[in-house]
Amino acid sequence: MAHLEIRKFIPASSEAVWSVLEDLEHQKSWMVDVRKLDVVTDAKRGEGVVMRVTSELFGQPIVKDVMTITGWEPGRRMDVKHDGQFHGTGSFILDRVHNGTILTWIEDFDAPLGPLGELGFGIAVKPHLLRVFARSLENVRRLAVERELTGAVAQTTQA
Repeated sequence: MAHLEIRKFIPASSEAVWSVLEDLEHQKSWMVDVRKLDVVTDAKRGEGVVMRVTSELFGQPIVKDVMTITGWEPGRRMDVKHDGQFHGTGSFILDRVHNGTILTWIEDFDAPLGPLGELGFGIAVKPHLLRVFARSLENVRRLAVERELTGAVAQTTQA
């Protein structure tokens, strides 16, 4: 099982961070590797929402994914199940701390080609994805701080 985990301190409330994460239709605006994202269920937020996503790997839009929201705890946690080319799970976990929020992003998935795929993942793919995820989390930070400063948090979290 391939595992990725990255954390970022964000100097904004968990409500502001959540307001960025919960806007599933606009995840492409902060996820730097996403090239196409379609929410294919009538519901646009919450458990059971399904998204079809095309992401880049090493600059090529080759990863096709079907993601289902399996856990939805506003301001605290979002979980997904990946059922595309890669099978696994992902989570965003928000922890309130003094002066902000720690956002943890976890991905666990079955690497193709068994042990050989896990070796390749560890050597080449994992370092690349950690850099991509770090850039994405920086975008979340920027958007959450901006929303908090402009008062846009109340508008999005109450919708």
